[in-house]
Parts: sequence; C-alpha cells; structure tokens
Amino acid sequence: MSGTPGENRIVSLRTSRVENFAELSISDRGPGIPAERLKDVFEPFFTTKAEGMGIGLSIARTLVEAHNGQISAVNAPEAGAVFRVRLPIARHTAAPAQRALG
Repeated sequence: MSGTPGENRIVSLRTSRVENFAELSISDRGPGIPAERLKDVFEPFFTTKAEGMGIGLSIARTLVEAHNGQISAVNAPEAGAVFRVRLPIARHTAAPAQRALG
C-alpha cells in the first residue's frame, strides 16, 4: 500500500468463528495483488517491494501450518487484498484430579 495516498491507507481486522476454526481476516484498500502473483505470495523470498526480503508471509505460513491452521490470500472484490488465517479452536478438557500425596 506504499503507493496508496495516506487518507486511503485503511487496514481492517475481523475475527470470526468458522466451523471449528477461529478466523482472523486482514484486509486493506491498496491496489491488491496481481492475479498471476497470488499463488506466489507465501513462497520464500517472493516480494514486490524494492527493499523487501520476501520472508514474512513464508514465515507466517510455516507458523500457521505448524499449528494445524490455514492461511490464504485473495483480492477483495471492491479493492485491496484480504489475508485469512484460520486456526483450530482448542477444546479444553478437565484436568484429571490430583491424588493427595502422603
């Protein structure tokens, strides 16, 4: 979004529950991602920035997938890009009763 005028630099975060996943959706009002590059955004060392290293989204994907989650990127219908992170909702079970020592 570096080429987007300051007053139009809007980033929105949403959370929701989708089935057994917690979903975080991050969207912006930038120019979006060229359709032919969408498949590459999570690859190591892929960047569209002159000074970027291209490892941020690759690391994000590794972390999300290590926790049995999913991460995706699409272009928003109106403008900008949308990244979604889905992580499974952990089910807490009651801890077993501790036996008294002694």
